[in-house]
Amino acid sequence: MTEEKIALLVDSASDVPEHIFTQYENIVAVPMQLMIDGKTYSDRETIEPDDFYRLQSAAKELPKTASPVMGDVINRLAELKKRGFTHVIGITISGALSVTNSLFKQVAETQDSVRMVVIDTKNIGVGSGLFANYAESLIDQQLPFDTIIDKLNASVPKSSVYIYIPTLKYLRAGGRIGRVAGFFGAALNIKPIITCDSDGVYTAIAKARTEKKAVQKMVELATQKIATNKNARVAVAQGLNEPLLKQVTGDLQNRFPSLNIETGNISPALGVHTGPGLVGIAVQVG
Repeated sequence: MTEEKIALLVDSASDVPEHIFTQYENIVAVPMQLMIDGKTYSDRETIEPDDFYRLQSAAKELPKTASPVMGDVINRLAELKKRGFTHVIGITISGALSVTNSLFKQVAETQDSVRMVVIDTKNIGVGSGLFANYAESLIDQQLPFDTIIDKLNASVPKSSVYIYIPTLKYLRAGGRIGRVAGFFGAALNIKPIITCDSDGVYTAIAKARTEKKAVQKMVELATQKIATNKNARVAVAQGLNEPLLKQVTGDLQNRFPSLNIETGNISPALGVHTGPGLVGIAVQVG
């Protein structure tokens, strides 16, 4: 039986914790494209999240985002093949929110020297990124490729992300508010908590009139999920809101002292539609 040498190919909007890239040599990210006032940037390569959010606040026009360039996907996959990997797991944000998933699948279908299977996490940001943590742990256990794929797909409907957004302004302007709109009506002063539903589409899960109450609700939602899933992986991420990230992380750590909580930045590919100041909690259940 041929040895399976397994690698991960992720999109940059899946906010994989930074230490995963330094800890493992089998993971490569493909950057999303960001457009701000006529300039195009590659997510996390030619612009970092904090810098993006600062530019977004002062931009003359609302920034836009685009899926990775197909050539980048092909080139990053070629890197993995050159390094001897025989099997590749593609991990992307929700296919309902971006064409990135279908782009990865198109590239996978053209491969003959490597077997590539793409996972639609039906999630966004750290909600998608934690699937890379899970995949690496399964690879470390030396499980067969097909078993790992089955476990990742089984985790999709069990895992959730909860995102606090200070304002609905950017969701409305970007046309991504979708199922969130009816939940809030015309009220712009509402502080929403959004998630991805079973189809991987943004939907509202809670609302409050103050940031304090909204964040409390977000933490409660995550707490319920963590409490009923002992093996949950948890991450907290922010978009130019370090103080709130520390507050939320500290609150969760107090509730679950032995829990390892990942922290990081929220991809600009999500921030384009939410604006600065957001904080999210992801709970990935294997």
